[in-house]
Amino acid sequence: MSEMEVTEGQLLSQDFGVGGPPTAVEVPPPPRTVETVTLEIRTLQHQANGIILNYAIEIGRRLEEAKAMLPHGEWGAWLKRELDYSQSTAQNFMRVFREYGDSQQSLFGGAPKSQTFGNLTYSKALRLLAIPDEEERERFAVENDVEHMTTRELNEALKARNEAEEKAAAAEDEARGLRQEAERLREELTDQAKVYEAKLTSAGVEADQAKAAEQAAKEALEKQREKAQRLQDALSEANTSAQAAEEEHTRLARELEELRSRPAETDTAAVEAARQAAIAEMTEKVDKAKDAKKKAEEKRKAAEESLEAAQKELADLKAKGPEVRELTQEEKDALTAEAVERIKAESAERMQALEKQLSKADPDTTTLMVLFKSWQETYTKMWETLNRIEAADSDKAQKLRGGIRKALETALEQMGGGAA
Repeated sequence: MSEMEVTEGQLLSQDFGVGGPPTAVEVPPPPRTVETVTLEIRTLQHQANGIILNYAIEIGRRLEEAKAMLPHGEWGAWLKRELDYSQSTAQNFMRVFREYGDSQQSLFGGAPKSQTFGNLTYSKALRLLAIPDEEERERFAVENDVEHMTTRELNEALKARNEAEEKAAAAEDEARGLRQEAERLREELTDQAKVYEAKLTSAGVEADQAKAAEQAAKEALEKQREKAQRLQDALSEANTSAQAAEEEHTRLARELEELRSRPAETDTAAVEAARQAAIAEMTEKVDKAKDAKKKAEEKRKAAEESLEAAQKELADLKAKGPEVRELTQEEKDALTAEAVERIKAESAERMQALEKQLSKADPDTTTLMVLFKSWQETYTKMWETLNRIEAADSDKAQKLRGGIRKALETALEQMGGGAA
């Protein structure tokens, strides 16, 4: 028998052990083609009374192989024509192969890479793919004994798992929010303590600066007083000098007048010359005394002006002295080390309370609190809306209030709390 005359039965016999023992003819295996793969998939379909996971894995493996062989664009038509598969059905088989299959190709002897899924039906295995993590999926299958579940029970278990995950995620979000709030509060209190400590330091610095300014003002005031006293002494001296100059000028002027009015001596020319010389000398002394008097007057006037300016400056210094405002008791309390420590202690208590609340937060309690907060907001909005309705139609609002009250009373009775 030639290589080209090998029948379909012999081909299956050689490759898969189907149709009895292989013939004694030794021929090399033919190259794999899409027709070969199609035949294998059909054989797998017929051999499986109910498609369990290992068959689904092998179908998915061969669908992957066939898809790689087919020209672009022919995949969907080939599925419909040769296998009567939709593309979604084929994708499910291939996904099962990728998630559960091992690398060894087989027709009947293959098995999933994990024995946990060995006896699962295809439909159960497909539903379990709702759990994306492989280890978590296997743990779920073991803990829930998925092999002996009905499909309905599996769906309910998966639904319960999703709800539990959502609750856990909500609880984690709530816990994360509490942790963030705790961290924000901790930072806020730390910053607040720093501000109070800075204020305390600043108050001390300002007090020192105020004391230094007050001391400098006192010293400036004292210096100005000393300057005013010196000018007062200089004025007194100038007055004395002016008075003396005035008296000297008056005396010399009188003597000069007496000298000029003295009768002229006729006995000798020498005597007249001496008189004239005395008059000239006296006139010079009078002029000098006049100049001295003028200078003394100018000096006195300058001393008066300087004293007046000094006295004005002294008055300004007194008027513009530094104001050291007395702190209020509240400011003193806020800027003391005791106040800062008290704030830190209060902050620590608030932090402990928040952390205690965080530590007690469990998923169910957190979910209940979230729902309660939402209900409170809804309740507030309901009454605000009822108030607006009442403004327009009081009868209608009254009926609505009665209906809501009755609903609340019923809810409280169901909760075992009695009527409000």
